[in-house]
This record gives sequence, C-alpha cells and structure tokens, in this order.
Amino acid sequence: MKQQMEARQTESWGDTAVSGLLAGIVAGVVMAAFLAGLGFAGGDSVADVLSHFGGREGTSPLGGLLTHLAVSGVYGIVWGYLLRIVRTLLPAPAWLLGLAYGLLLFLLAQGIFLVGPTLLIGIPPLQFLIGHGVYGLVLGLQAKSDR
Repeated sequence: MKQQMEARQTESWGDTAVSGLLAGIVAGVVMAAFLAGLGFAGGDSVADVLSHFGGREGTSPLGGLLTHLAVSGVYGIVWGYLLRIVRTLLPAPAWLLGLAYGLLLFLLAQGIFLVGPTLLIGIPPLQFLIGHGVYGLVLGLQAKSDR
C-alpha cells in the first residue's frame, strides 16, 4: 500500500511536460500583459506590442499573441524538465530558479534571436529583460513544492 502511494506521488515525465506547458502558457499571458501595459504606458497601442511577437511585418495582434503563447508553452516544457532535474541537485526555491530561467531566456533571445532584423527589436531592451524576469518568476511561483 505504501509503495502504491509513493508511486502516485511521483510525477511522470509526461506529466512534467504537461505541467510545464500549462505553466509556460500562464506565464506567457502574464508576460504579454505586462509588456502590453508598459507599451501602452509608453504611447504604443496594445495591438502594436502584441504584433511585435509575430516576428514578421504585418503580423496581426492575435497572431503575435498566439505565437508568443506557443513559444511560451515550449519554454515552459523545457522549464518543467529542467526544474525536475535541478531540484535533485540544488535545494533553491522554485521562484528563484524560475527568475534565473527567465533571465537565461532573455540572454538567449538577445544573443541568438535578436541579432538580425526582427520586430521584437521594437520592444525596448530593459522592458524585454523585465518581461522575461516576470515570465520566469511566474513559472517559479507555479511550481509544485513536492517536485
């Protein structure tokens, strides 16, 4: 009986992927809302900010948002796997690991994805940095404490 209870408490890798996917989408919504709010406060329309996420000229705001959420979901899956592995090695709080992950994603975006012409360059770098920090923090705050 005890063995069955322990087996149920251990999350499968598939469950980890689904949890990460959902957490990534939620974090992506929060990040998009945060960046849209900053853009709006700076004089841009929410539609313009969301269009930046599409990556090409003429992307609709809905297309940009859906692209952003798809990417956020994939990064969330990677987060779920990394968190599962890192937690066995490092007893750091999940919110801190999430924040570090978000900042790592920012560095990857700056070093790989934003070197050529892209609409994401239209988002000011400091806002983009803080947005990734928000994304990672939301991921970390959603993490289960028993993983």
